[in-house]
Amino acid sequence: MVVLKQIKASTLMETLVATVLIVVIFMISSMLLNNLFSNSLRGRDDQMEEQLNQLVYAYGHGKLGLPYYEEMGDWALSATALNQNGTETIRFEATHQVSKKTIGKSIVHAD
Repeated sequence: MVVLKQIKASTLMETLVATVLIVVIFMISSMLLNNLFSNSLRGRDDQMEEQLNQLVYAYGHGKLGLPYYEEMGDWALSATALNQNGTETIRFEATHQVSKKTIGKSIVHAD
């Protein structure tokens, strides 16, 4: 007959505590990752900056008529002429329709 060695095992309470700790750590880390991911998607405006630069370039070379309005996904692009203190200023804006974030560029129109 083989004599079995007695294996030291953990109690049920220790196992439950360890399981709860692992679940809590997993939940906190998943919430943090979700928050980081959603903030990185919400803050992405590089493509709209590039589009505004293209609009400024097109206006500078006479290829863009004013007023101008365009929608790209959730963004609304516009170009308008403003008269401020006798100086004509061209305002290029991109506004996110959901978060209401606005990116803008202004140039002074030289006659």
